Amino acid sequence: MVKMTCFRFNLDNPEHAKAWEYLHDFDKDKVKSGNTAVIRAVNAYFDRMQKLEDDPYFENREREERFVGQIVSEVGKVFTAEMPKFLASLLLSLNQGYPLQTPQPVSAATDNHSSEDTDISAIDLDFIGG
Repeated sequence: MVKMTCFRFNLDNPEHAKAWEYLHDFDKDKVKSGNTAVIRAVNAYFDRMQKLEDDPYFENREREERFVGQIVSEVGKVFTAEMPKFLASLLLSLNQGYPLQTPQPVSAATDNHSSEDTDISAIDLDFIGG
């Protein structure tokens, strides 16, 4: 069953004029028809109203999720940009031939390894802070 309705646009009203422009200048590759655009917009609008009515914190959570997504995206970009430097530093340090140290068993009576004995001066840590 098909039903029809009619909409009236007052082009002196900026919101009406904007909607009119959207309906007449949409990208035909992205949206099949004005009818499809109107159906999707009406459904999205009323679905959102229902979600806000059912859950008053929906809008806050939605904003928080967008914010977290932006943070994750930016961290991912920085991580991707810094990874080559980190790997180059790691490969160079491996190529310098650090002496291979084998772990020695530590008995309960004697602790042969303390944090003061560890010398990390030969490790290039520039990749950490830039």
